Amino acid sequence: MTAAGLMRELARQQLSYEVIPHHRTHTAGEEATAVGVAPAEVAKTLVLATDDGFVRAVVPASEKLDLTKARSLVGGGKHTKFATEAELAGSYPMFELGAVPPFGGPPGDRVIVDRRLMEHGRVVLDAGSHSESIRMRTSDLVVAAQAQIADLCRDD
Repeated sequence: MTAAGLMRELARQQLSYEVIPHHRTHTAGEEATAVGVAPAEVAKTLVLATDDGFVRAVVPASEKLDLTKARSLVGGGKHTKFATEAELAGSYPMFELGAVPPFGGPPGDRVIVDRRLMEHGRVVLDAGSHSESIRMRTSDLVVAAQAQIADLCRDD
C-alpha cells in the first residue's frame, strides 16, 4: 500500500484527513518542524517484533517508548524488541524505511496508541514516505488502525 493507498483506505472508511507535503525529513521531530506543529502532536510509529508478529507502537514525537511497558502489554517478554531495518524492509516494502504509518500495509499488525496522543484533537503522522504526512483527528486514527489505547511512554 502506497501513500495513495492509505488515502484511499481513509476515504473508504469515510475518515477525513489532510495530506501535507513537506521537505524530506528523517525524524518525527524534523517532521513536526516541517509541518509547523509541536512534537507532541506528531504520532511516530515504532514497529516492535514479537513472537506473534509485529506491533505498531504509536507515541508522540516528544516522548520515548518504554519498552518494558510495551512488553507487558503485548506479553512478549524479552523476545519483544524493536524491528530491525531488514525486518522493516522485508515486511513493509510499500513504505519508505522509517516511515511506517500506524495503519495500512500488511494486515494483522496489532496497533497500540499512547494515551498522551488522545490529549490532542488532531495528530500528524507519516504517510509512508519521508516527504508526505497526514493530519487527521486522533479518534479517527484509532478507528483506522483498530488501535488499543494504553500508556506506552517513559515516565521520566
